Amino acid sequence: MKRVTVIGLGYIGLPTAVVFASRGFGVIGVDVDVKKVEAVNSGRCYIGEPGLDGLLREAVSKGFLRATTDAVEAVRESDAAVIAVPTPVRGGVADLSYLREALESIRRGLHRGLLVVIESTIPPGTTVGFAKPLLEESGLRVEEDFYLAHVPERIAPGKAIYELLHEPRVVGGVEARSTEKALELYSRVNSKLYPTDATTAEFVKLVENTFRDLNIAFANLLALMAEKLGIDAYEAIRLANTHPRVNIHMPGAGVGGPCLTKDPYMLASLYREFWGTQLIELARRINEYMPRHTVKIIERALGDAGLIVRGAKIAVLGAAYKGGVDDTRESPAKHVVKELLEKGARVVVYDPYTSESFGAERAESLENAVRDADVVVIVTDHPEFKALDLEGIAKLVRHRVVVDGRRVVEPHQAIKYGFKYYGIGCGRAFKP
Repeated sequence: MKRVTVIGLGYIGLPTAVVFASRGFGVIGVDVDVKKVEAVNSGRCYIGEPGLDGLLREAVSKGFLRATTDAVEAVRESDAAVIAVPTPVRGGVADLSYLREALESIRRGLHRGLLVVIESTIPPGTTVGFAKPLLEESGLRVEEDFYLAHVPERIAPGKAIYELLHEPRVVGGVEARSTEKALELYSRVNSKLYPTDATTAEFVKLVENTFRDLNIAFANLLALMAEKLGIDAYEAIRLANTHPRVNIHMPGAGVGGPCLTKDPYMLASLYREFWGTQLIELARRINEYMPRHTVKIIERALGDAGLIVRGAKIAVLGAAYKGGVDDTRESPAKHVVKELLEKGARVVVYDPYTSESFGAERAESLENAVRDADVVVIVTDHPEFKALDLEGIAKLVRHRVVVDGRRVVEPHQAIKYGFKYYGIGCGRAFKP
């Protein structure tokens, strides 16, 4: 295989296209967004992903990567077509409309010998029960004329290039020959491949993210309980994790991103008659509650200072859903900011990675964000926020109050500089 088409040039598809190109494949990136296509063709990276910008420019300059809006023609020119389009969940059910559009384009360009790979997260059974019959409407047959597999993406924003090259990948064909063809393609990029069937591969992807969501929900539940008990959940979890068979995640202001916020619902929707799937849905509800709980802590902190939310200046540090990236998809900060604005607060958002402010004022610097603030709220665990100059901030704020949604500030350090410290899982305010 020498030529690969990647359909969907978002946070998954663009790094995938660039990595294939860096391995010597002739890659055609496809997207309906003309601006993305133009950016790729001019060698401009529109995703804040470490290392991606340089690899993209090199791939384009050497002629290994180009982009187009014409998926059908791209597929006709390629040996493999990789689908990396969104599969959002609406009403608890996966929306496969983007996937259908991609498959229909592939069907129109389908030819003998083509390998079709779905990287998008999909419900188990989709590759065999949805993609296969749709593609076979072309008159060609899977395993005889073309090949079909599911290779679920495993990309963490901020580590995409490394993980595409080095982290294990699950490779599942609809049948044995399809699995072999997919292994042949991906072995040129990554040596850590685990073959299976397509439906198992689909299930594995949902299991991975649902496990993580359940673990975080458990940590958040412990945080809520610790607040009632008057103890520090972070300390309790740290001590519990000294047990050799315990590994609890840490609580926080909420769970964001494109995967953990939807994949558990996709898994739970498979068999709603299974009473046990309520566990998955309950975990989601706990994690969805945490931004609202963060606002309640903010209200309590302001109340202790003799203030109310309406009219208060609140500096929100972080708009991205996780530290070190510019990705704001489903960010807890969005929900925190929205509720504070609805309650009449003056909200100023600062994030060194993104200009998103969710309708609030946007500060160009940390200093402008915190100046005359009544409370400083940390929602994202950016590295920069883990090294805050609390002494300097103390001189700028109106009231020395910090609400830490990610435990990026050590409470006793905050106290040292005269701050009252509130946080997720803190059973009491830490006061100077």
